[in-house]
Amino acid sequence: MHMTIPRVEHRHVEVGDVRVFYREAGPRDAPTLLLLHGFPSASHQFRRLIDALGSRYHLVAPDYPGFGHTEAPETFPYSFEALTDVVEGFVRALGLSRFALYTFDFGGPVGLRLAARHPEWITGLVVQNANAYQEGLSELALGAVASRTGVPGAAEAVQGLFTLPMTRGQYEGGAGDPARVAPDGWTLDQHFLDIPGRKAAQTALALDYHSNVELYPAWQQWLRDHRPPTLVLWGSNDAFFLPAGAHAYRRDLPDAEVHLFETGHFALEECLPEIAPLIAGFLDRLPVPAHTPAARPLKIAVLGAAGNLGSAVAAEAARRGHQVTPLGRADADATDAGALATVLAGHDAAVAALKGPDHLVPRAARALLDALPEAGVDRLLFIGGGGSLEYAPGRRFVDSPQFPPQYLETARDQAAALDLLRGADTTVAWTYVSPPPVHLVPGDRTGSYRAEARDTPLTAADGTSRITVGDYASAVLDAIEQRTFVQQRITAAY
Repeated sequence: MHMTIPRVEHRHVEVGDVRVFYREAGPRDAPTLLLLHGFPSASHQFRRLIDALGSRYHLVAPDYPGFGHTEAPETFPYSFEALTDVVEGFVRALGLSRFALYTFDFGGPVGLRLAARHPEWITGLVVQNANAYQEGLSELALGAVASRTGVPGAAEAVQGLFTLPMTRGQYEGGAGDPARVAPDGWTLDQHFLDIPGRKAAQTALALDYHSNVELYPAWQQWLRDHRPPTLVLWGSNDAFFLPAGAHAYRRDLPDAEVHLFETGHFALEECLPEIAPLIAGFLDRLPVPAHTPAARPLKIAVLGAAGNLGSAVAAEAARRGHQVTPLGRADADATDAGALATVLAGHDAAVAALKGPDHLVPRAARALLDALPEAGVDRLLFIGGGGSLEYAPGRRFVDSPQFPPQYLETARDQAAALDLLRGADTTVAWTYVSPPPVHLVPGDRTGSYRAEARDTPLTAADGTSRITVGDYASAVLDAIEQRTFVQQRITAAY
């Protein structure tokens, strides 16, 4: 018997001072679905959906601050704007550039805020009991919306939302057959709600919910303007969000596909066998994003192609079928913007893998930022060093007394180039790629590595940070092909 069961990975990623927990499954070159959970749950609400679809599609499910396993400081300013800030940072940290959104409950206002900020990221919407219309609000929901900061007794009024009977009722209320609703979901939700500090966080969000309703007209206009492919899935017995809210999406999205189910708020709990195939079919029908490996061969210029890393990147690009232009000192002065503009014209991307005396690296970074717009090239991958990574907050390896003196000049130049790129007001879509600070080792590509936007090394379970030259080159090419990590520093490791 052949069975396909996905491997689900459970990780954290730092987004500012928030340590975001997330689940991830499926091939990264498959259509990506970002799963945004609701109240009072977290990414665990998608476990069965991930098992159903995670071997075929790339599924990513974060926990918001104040929910699940995500860790936020006591000073975190809980609001829907702040939740969206963290999700936006999470998307950038993982290098997601094109994806469909699954929005459920609180995931609706978070997801639509995210879509309004970055319409270029969104390939489609899967809307499951995520309301964006006045007619979708029940009397119960309208009462909750009326609770806001400054209204006498409002904070006390919302406390009932955080009790076990209410949590359980959100799962079993409206279900066609409560026996099909596992108790695990509401039991785990209540566990997280009872963690010290969580009820205060949820109170702040409940009192901010009115801000979402105030944005309904703007979100409806966004839907009309952008017309994303949309699949609407709705538990018709939801006590908060009425079926009228599902049908209302067709007012702004006439081509939206709408399905109602005889169940409650957490429709996946009871109706996953009906819902999962609809999501799979929807993802299969989405247009292929423009920036994927399958789109077309690219013309890539590699400055420093004779060096160790430059030659590895050039070889990996050629292996993938791209047209590579190797460039050395005889072809152009890397610090001369005019000369660079001439040799780079007609390319889709440039890779800079440079080192040399007289601060060559930061001077070349400045020249490339000037040359690329003139050449009509907007993508730059800058091969940087690991010395600019931090071993503690604000403490770079290159500044440590133990940093090897023979590499110090190059490491400082590479750090200066990163500072220059970060400080530039430029349209160039640059990405600065740092290897591990020590263990960039000889070896072929395995295709199994991690890449994240961060200023600290990625480490394995044993605390080491390591990658082969072959996989490092793969990380560079993946960022070019998928157009990820734009204007960010990333590092790659196992």
